[in-house]
Amino acid sequence: MMQLTVFVFFHLVITSALSLNCDKSPSSQDYQCLKKIPDQKCNTYAILHANSHYSSLSNLTSLLSTAPADLLEDNAAFSNSVNFLIPIQCKCSSNGFFTAELRKISVKGESFSDIAESLEGLTSCSAIKARNPSIPPWNLPEGESIIVPVKCACPASDGSGKFLVTYPVKEGDTLTELAAKFNVTRDLLVSANAKYSALGFRQGDNLVPTSTLVIPSQGKPILGFLERPEESIRVKKQRRRRRRRRKTKKWIVGVFVAIGVIGFLACIGVGLAFFFTNMRKKREEESSMKKKRPADVEMQQLSLSIRTTSDKKVSFEGSQYNLEEATPHKSRVESYAFEDLHKATEGFSSSNLIAGSVFQGRFNGKNVAVKRVSSEKMRKVDYEVVNGAIHRHPNIMAMLGTCFVEGSDSFIVFEYAKNGSLKDWIHGGLAIKSHFIASCSCFLTWNQRVKICLDAATALQHMHHIMNPSYIHGNVRSRNIFLDEDFTAKLGLAKLGDDQESDSGYLAPEFVGEGTVSTGTDVFALGVVLLEVISGKPPVARDGAVKVSDEIKRILETGELRGWMDGALGESYCFDAAVMLANLARSCVEDDVSLRPNAGEIVEKLLRLVEELPEMDQLS
Repeated sequence: MMQLTVFVFFHLVITSALSLNCDKSPSSQDYQCLKKIPDQKCNTYAILHANSHYSSLSNLTSLLSTAPADLLEDNAAFSNSVNFLIPIQCKCSSNGFFTAELRKISVKGESFSDIAESLEGLTSCSAIKARNPSIPPWNLPEGESIIVPVKCACPASDGSGKFLVTYPVKEGDTLTELAAKFNVTRDLLVSANAKYSALGFRQGDNLVPTSTLVIPSQGKPILGFLERPEESIRVKKQRRRRRRRRKTKKWIVGVFVAIGVIGFLACIGVGLAFFFTNMRKKREEESSMKKKRPADVEMQQLSLSIRTTSDKKVSFEGSQYNLEEATPHKSRVESYAFEDLHKATEGFSSSNLIAGSVFQGRFNGKNVAVKRVSSEKMRKVDYEVVNGAIHRHPNIMAMLGTCFVEGSDSFIVFEYAKNGSLKDWIHGGLAIKSHFIASCSCFLTWNQRVKICLDAATALQHMHHIMNPSYIHGNVRSRNIFLDEDFTAKLGLAKLGDDQESDSGYLAPEFVGEGTVSTGTDVFALGVVLLEVISGKPPVARDGAVKVSDEIKRILETGELRGWMDGALGESYCFDAAVMLANLARSCVEDDVSLRPNAGEIVEKLLRLVEELPEMDQLS
């Protein structure tokens, strides 16, 4: 019995050590490329089972930094939220194995091991570490962009299937059961996995959890439990036998685990006693040294203080700029020289003027937007907005760099929004350099408007619910929502303080009355943007008498929504969807902040609206 206890204890310790050591953790065995097609690549899918990390489609979208609309159509058959279908691009890499890549924005404090665990067999800690060699695998900072390799395979042209879907095995899965679920024969499932497995594939029915299978499919996979009657009977019998065996084993396993836990706790107690004894000795030695050599200790502390202070200063254009004073968070953006910006914008030429104090520039063949701001405002920029968790999100405008000019205006460099701001399209105005929307018949379709609303809400959801602590944007306006060449919406810079007094229509009642700021004030401003999208009206009428946030209450009560809709849409929209969007916007602009939905709830409702959009998404 003593030997058994020792064995269980060391088994627990070794298993724990392996799970915490990324170098020694079991690696996910990739699928080998076909020798006859060395450069093969394909678009396919991976299935992810819902778990505590990815419990909803919007949650999966925000954590993987994937545009929400990209997942909607593919997950139409997975709306039960039990499994998610992730579109991936699979290709044969130089090492002779297939791989696909996802981008994961890290949460503060998590590790490569945590990421691998959350994806339940689709990848491994060691695989993630190999693709991110410059990033420490433990205690990740918030907002780090992590490349996550995913196991995949591309089918041969032998008629076995159009797709090979990567499926992470769950406890209790069997080949027979999975074949029935995916409506393929068991023999086809076995042969497909034997063909691509570098280690060979055992045909036994029992499968190992956290391993993966490739599932042949002639079309987009539908996990519909499409069992044939005779297989269904067999599967149910097998389940009953497994349940009986598990019940028999539970009692025995429980006894052994209890013994192991007792031994483990005893060892921990001995270890803690040893640790505290050493700590006490060490403190006594340090106390003795301080009494003997106080001058030396003070000199070391002074040296450290001087070195720390000097490290916070960097030279910029011949002056000393204090990063501690101006940038409360260390940014990951580039510092541009004024001469380079001057050249990129053709001397800040009027022909390069986009709007206000924003100029179009060009660096290394790539368009950028250069905004002139006073140095005073530059020092007030909340640099949280340029940390990785925000500026790498697909629905948040990336700040590329800054240029500080002592005693003069400074500059911020952003990614270039080819299609200007949402305000330009809704209310008319300058969309891009030398292009006026008002001078052409272009307008945003209903489909585009709803998707833009979803993009903006997704950006707020990331700031309010994914970032820790949550982040309040404070500058949600239609003129601060930008559209790229694909009309993907990106929320612009927060809290710069430009002309916010003129945007009173976006200000929540609690902010106007008491100066209170919360995530609810962002939601109120987003609600006003939704109303602009629906009606084509500005936040406040030109005479300043009517706000759309007040007007929508009367419109919905009197049933006049159809006549209130933006005339540019004509009849090219779904009125039922317009009613849903109007009611959502109405809830966002409630006077009582506690009655407003949060950003996550807004995203969920907009996801359903986008999912029901017709297949007409071209710019008219």
